[in-house]
Parts: sequence; C-alpha cells; structure tokens
Amino acid sequence: MEEREKFCMEQLSSGEALFTQGPEGYDMAAICFYKALKVYPAPAELVMVYQKTIPPEVFTLVMGMLSMDVQKKQEKYYTVFPPKEMNVKIEELAEGVTAEGQKVVRRGLVATKDFTAGETIYSETPIISSLEPSLEGNDFCHYCLKQIEESAKVRCATCSKVVFCSETCEKAATTEFHAVLCTKDSEDAHNPERALSDYTKETNNKYPEMIAKFLVRMVHEETLNSGEEYNLFDHIERLRFLEVRPSAAEEKEIALLKLALGSKIPGIEEFINEERYLTLKGKLLYNAYGVSTSLDASRSVEPSPEQYRSVHDAPVVGAGFYRVTSYVSHSCEPNTKVAFLEHTNNMSVVATRDIKAGEELHVGFIDQKNGTLSTEQRRQELFQHYRFKCMCPRCETTE
Repeated sequence: MEEREKFCMEQLSSGEALFTQGPEGYDMAAICFYKALKVYPAPAELVMVYQKTIPPEVFTLVMGMLSMDVQKKQEKYYTVFPPKEMNVKIEELAEGVTAEGQKVVRRGLVATKDFTAGETIYSETPIISSLEPSLEGNDFCHYCLKQIEESAKVRCATCSKVVFCSETCEKAATTEFHAVLCTKDSEDAHNPERALSDYTKETNNKYPEMIAKFLVRMVHEETLNSGEEYNLFDHIERLRFLEVRPSAAEEKEIALLKLALGSKIPGIEEFINEERYLTLKGKLLYNAYGVSTSLDASRSVEPSPEQYRSVHDAPVVGAGFYRVTSYVSHSCEPNTKVAFLEHTNNMSVVATRDIKAGEELHVGFIDQKNGTLSTEQRRQELFQHYRFKCMCPRCETTE
C-alpha cells in the first residue's frame, strides 16, 4: 500500500507539472493522471477531483483512456473466465429471432472436452452462501454449510448465533464477513447487526444476509490488492437477474443493511441504493442454487419463501451463489446434475449422460415430481419463477 501511495503521488505531481506547460504537455499529463487513477483505492472519487482541478482537454484524454481500458477488460473477460482447468467455456448461443427478425443470443456454458456419464465436469466453491435461518447455530457450519456433530462444533468467540465445523471455517468466515456482521450477543434490539439477524429469523429470508455477506466480502477482497484482474462485482454484473419491484420489505432490508454496514465500511450507504440492491437480490433469485449437505435424507427443514434452483434427493439446508454454474441453463431433460460430494457447499457438476466437447450443459431448475408434471405445468412453473418459456427438446416434442 505504501508503494502504491508513493507511485500515485509521483504521478499526480508529474501530471500537474506537465499540464502547466500548456497544450504540448497535455498528452503526457493525461498518461500520468491515468496511471495515478489505476492505483488509487477509490478511483471514482479521484475522477471527481480531476473534473474540478485539471484542464478539460486533459480530463477528456484521461476519460478516453479509462473508457478504452474498460472496453478491453470487458472483451477479455470470457477469454480468461472460466479457468481452462474447469473444462468449460462460456459461449454466445442462438435463441431464435424477434418478431422483427433480429437474432436473439444468450450466454451458455459449453464443455471443452468429452465426458462420460457419472464423471465430474468441474467443482467450485460459492461466492457466498447461507444456511436456512432455522438451522443457524445448531448442527450446520455457518461457513461451508456442513453438518457437524456436537463434539466437533467450533463456536464464534463473540456470539452464540452461529457455529462452525472447524477452526479453518471459523477463521475464513471471520476474515471474509462475520467480523463485520457478528451480533456479539447484544441485548440491544436496536443494535444494527442484531436487527439484521433478527429480521432474517423473523422472516425466514436469508437473501438479505447473503447480500450483506457479499458486500463485506467484496470490500475485503478489494483491500487485499491481490492483483486479480476481475473482482467479485465483475463476476456477478454479467449474470442474468429477475426484476424485483420495490416494496416495503425491500425498503426495510436496505435500511437494515445501511445500519449494519454504514459505520464500518465508508461509502457503503451511498453504494447500497435501491436499484443496486434490487439488482443484487434479483441475481440471487435467478442464479442461487439450493445446497444439500445433510447426512439425514429424512431431515425436516423449514423452507424459506425464497426461490433457488433445486433438484435434490436430500433436503436443502441453504443456498449458494456460484460464479460458473450460474451460466448453466435449464432443461427438463438435463445432461448434468449438481452434487455436494464433500457434504459442504463445494458444488460439483456431474454428467448424467455422455457429453461431447462443444455441447451445452443443462441442469434442472425445478423439481419435476418424478416426471409427473406435464409440459404445461413445467412451463408454467418456470415462467412464474424465472420468466422464460422452456424450449427444451422435451417441451418442444410434447407441446
């Protein structure tokens, strides 16, 4: 951080000296200001400073370079993500034409090699996950969602609301988000962290807490300056989402998040506006997967009213938000299934039949009740929850 700060100040100083020379120094001044912007921890703030303090001609050059940089970064994204070792890639796929004859395309996940039935294509950990609120603090790990025995429980040092399966999970959760969101067993009902926790319990809705975890983890990763080219927000901003219309519930959730995070993360209150919050919630509603880690298939779990993609034999104990598997499309005759082979939130995508390189991967978003749902019923449920008419081969041939 000290080196970045030193470099930033050097570039700012050089830029100021260059633009005072007049138009002949504008090009080099813009380059200096652009370099300072690339290492400054809050670039949006520095842009506003530039707008007020440097010549308009220089500011225009800086913004032009920034625009080119953003465009190159956008174009490069799908050439480096997903990582090649995951054996899949994201491609644009045709999805019919509009009434005006315009081609409609969507992004889907395609295998890059052949797989046989039963073979694991790839595994991935979630961006963020949460237990069903009724299970928190009992028999499941707050971080990896694994079922744990009483003797193996690791408790939070400052609250009794959550438990962990290991010191590794406890440390990871504390570092990534729990230190900020921990209630510290406050008796004050107005305590911001407790208020958010109480709301989760009362409504049985975990997505507001998942959004809080995501925001804290995003800030945490930014402070690490790990050198990763794409951050968490880069990953999720490209994902499809459901439109969520604002209601009193969302207004309350936004207020609770601002209270819980506002005093700990500078600028977060301005960041969590209504549009951004509703978009984040819409991304969870469209992309989250139900997570099954229970060792007891007959376990009874109080389900939350929130939707998630789920076709599982074991009970769903929570939900996870995944970078790569969010791109897997639905089919009523899928060629893959999701599995939690380690009984944690680490998801494996497994081939249910032989798959050829170049073939798109599909998974089931809904429970088809052992095949008893008709085409009309399947389409109705998918449209109700995900706003699309299923055009998979099974639906097309039995329409």
